[in-house]
Amino acid sequence: MQRASTKTTAKPPARFQAGAELRARIIDAAAHLFAESGYEQVSLRRIAEEAGCSQMAMYRHFPDKDALIRHLCAELYARFTSRLQSLLARIPEPGARLEELARQFLEFALRHPNHYRLTFVTPYPNAKAREARESIAGNPTDFLRENLRQMLPTGTSAGEVETRLHQILACMHGMTIMLIAHPRSYGPTREAGLRELRALVREIYSRPV
Repeated sequence: MQRASTKTTAKPPARFQAGAELRARIIDAAAHLFAESGYEQVSLRRIAEEAGCSQMAMYRHFPDKDALIRHLCAELYARFTSRLQSLLARIPEPGARLEELARQFLEFALRHPNHYRLTFVTPYPNAKAREARESIAGNPTDFLRENLRQMLPTGTSAGEVETRLHQILACMHGMTIMLIAHPRSYGPTREAGLRELRALVREIYSRPV
């Protein structure tokens, strides 16, 4: 009688598990410190201390702060877009999807103001960092463009679609900056900003061609 074979799944070596655990600790520490104090105020040494490792150990995973922040911004925004796509898939009408995307974007930025600044505002001298930032914004922008196209009459020129897309993006980022950087100077509350942004997006996509 043959013994039934048992199939086992090989576990990764302990050193790989330890490396992945340290990388996750570094990312969590950086996310916490950047959100709390801002990118400019946080040093790699402070991140290493928060993560409970040496700077040399951290350099094995992230050679500099730009590399770390690129990963952080990409991961945070990827989580946001994944959740957003699941939410918007349940909304059948493209105009309502446009308005909800704008609302969700503003709420995301207000919950994570330092990450918003790093992802969309802070100038990066590093070319790879700039490319990473552009790729992060690509999917939501494509989604906006496609839903806007669906709301406009058949035969609307690509140039007109792009013009209105830029207007919507300007409203989204403009309202975000007003609420994050100048809430007292310009006066809008969070609730008023959300309401006004939705109205602006609706006006842009419904305006006659």
